[in-house]
Amino acid sequence: MEKFNSAVFLKVATPDKSNAALYANALFLLVLLAVGFVTPWSIVMAYFLETIVIGLLNALKMAFCVGFKRHNGGTQGFGIILFFLVHYGFFVAIQSIFAFTFFELGGSTFFTDGIAVLKNYWTLLQLDGMWLLLASIILNNCFSFATDFLGEKRYLKFTASELMIKPYLRIFIQQFVVVLSGFFLVYLDAGFIAAVLLIILRLGIDLFLVSLRDNSASIDKVADWYASKNAEVSAEEVKKQLKIFTE
Repeated sequence: MEKFNSAVFLKVATPDKSNAALYANALFLLVLLAVGFVTPWSIVMAYFLETIVIGLLNALKMAFCVGFKRHNGGTQGFGIILFFLVHYGFFVAIQSIFAFTFFELGGSTFFTDGIAVLKNYWTLLQLDGMWLLLASIILNNCFSFATDFLGEKRYLKFTASELMIKPYLRIFIQQFVVVLSGFFLVYLDAGFIAAVLLIILRLGIDLFLVSLRDNSASIDKVADWYASKNAEVSAEEVKKQLKIFTE
């Protein structure tokens, strides 16, 4: 088990062409933070806003899947995308209320009403450097969409129904990391540490997701290991679910 963990960790953390953009983005954020161009609050809340960007891009991916399938005789309609947007919107709203209330109870001067979601999101956009951070997040996600999803024609491999459930676990993990960083920021008054912690944790998560590519050593190791512990599922099924999750 130790050998497995070491091998996977080294593979995931080793810089290469597939994860160069992730390292560059993390370094960019650290530099902005170090020179004081952005505040720790801006960093933490920028990752919070990324939830919306991920959801919109996932809807676009679903549209590509539906369009391709219909072009080739499929019957699935675009209504599933509307259903996803409504469902995802409620999911994000509930998580937002929880997070804003968490910060409000911690004495935040930014959020004074946890259930005023739209007002709180507008407040986020007024934080120092937020527009630059948001532009960086959008460009990073769009670059991944163009090079991975479109470039590798992944819309041929998945259905819209499969992609519909994809963002939820990833977003749950991301929001947990944001709230954890917020705990340091609000309750321990350690803003710089909170921002750096968030950047490093998100980098680690993204590196792991990027490593789970088709025919990669990481995805083979993870799938084989999980299948060996759970006889009811095959390694190929585990690989497919991992690909959907990391899409």
